[in-house]
Amino acid sequence: MTVENRGVLTVSEFNELINEYLSVMGEVSVKGEISQLRISQNKWIFLTIKDNTSSVEVFGTIYNISNHRELEEGMVVQIIGTPKLYQKSGRFSIFANQINPAGAGALAIAFEKLKQRLELEGLFDKDRKRSLPKFPEKIGIITAKDSRAYSDFIKILSERMNGIKIYFYPVSVQGADSVNSIINAFNYFNQSNLDLDLIVLTRGGGSLEDLLSFNDEKVVRAVFTSKTPVVCAVGHEEDISLSDLAADLRASTPSNAAELIVRQRSELLNHIQNQIRLIDLALANKVRDTKRQVFQSISLLQNHADHQLYGMRQVITSFHNQFTNFSYSLNLTNEKLANLTRLLQSMDYRNLLAKGYSITYTKDKRVLRSKSQLKVNDEVYTLLTDGKIRSSILEIEN
Repeated sequence: MTVENRGVLTVSEFNELINEYLSVMGEVSVKGEISQLRISQNKWIFLTIKDNTSSVEVFGTIYNISNHRELEEGMVVQIIGTPKLYQKSGRFSIFANQINPAGAGALAIAFEKLKQRLELEGLFDKDRKRSLPKFPEKIGIITAKDSRAYSDFIKILSERMNGIKIYFYPVSVQGADSVNSIINAFNYFNQSNLDLDLIVLTRGGGSLEDLLSFNDEKVVRAVFTSKTPVVCAVGHEEDISLSDLAADLRASTPSNAAELIVRQRSELLNHIQNQIRLIDLALANKVRDTKRQVFQSISLLQNHADHQLYGMRQVITSFHNQFTNFSYSLNLTNEKLANLTRLLQSMDYRNLLAKGYSITYTKDKRVLRSKSQLKVNDEVYTLLTDGKIRSSILEIEN
């Protein structure tokens, strides 16, 4: 359309037309150095980025730019957003959806600033980290589809232990949509009814820029607030992300995550066999100690009973002697004396025991004469003609 066909435009119409052209471009990605930075009303963020020859204004909301506290003037950043023309003033700017530090220096600065802030909040406290189940049955895994991280994890897990159910949620591990992709995975696993034992967040190694999503504050908080314990295995052994620090357990690699989660099948069998041997040994020692205690108790009871019976014999012998002397003193006939002697013999406790009688005495060595001497669960000892019986009182009746 030519200028003649379009006619004369008002300023508002012109700005609106330019905005329509800009909207066709869609989302853009622009890198530059922050030359000015301002936060307004704790809601809006305004900054200017520049290169050697040009500059452009950038506008965004604190809600979208969660890492705004890690930004500073002089830092090189990558702006992901849409170009806009403010209709009232005609000022051109980029409406930012993401502002990410770019380059090793800027990323390192942002990493340390965010790390210090989250550390002060307690997101990395060791005291809050949860223990993992020794024998997990259901595991959720969050990583990229068809990734080496996924295949390494599954391979080691299968080699060490079978029968574990794996629930896989594929995500983008880097790029513009990776943060939301990872957060959605955590939301799904924590809101589902899968009853997972733990969640594994993993990806392969890379530069600080490649691991940017795992150092994003939103992802770190998703790890920290997960209702299900989280194992984080991001990068190689030397790579440590903020998600690693917030997780309940950090693994150096995806393979190491599998090694930490489950034990070797052979190791577990050896452990079980060792436990069985220890139990057998403990039972044998317990039986031996119990036998020794029983024999000691029997010996003590035997000695105690013999002592009591000796005393009883002395009493009966004394009574017998006194009665015999008394009989002689009364000049009883031999027949009466014989009768008395037989009577005394019949009173010998051994004869009484042979007739079916018994002698019962309490644990404190007193001869049992009344039920008032006992209470339920007391032990008593009964002397019979051919041995002794130990009993426990179950009930006392009137």
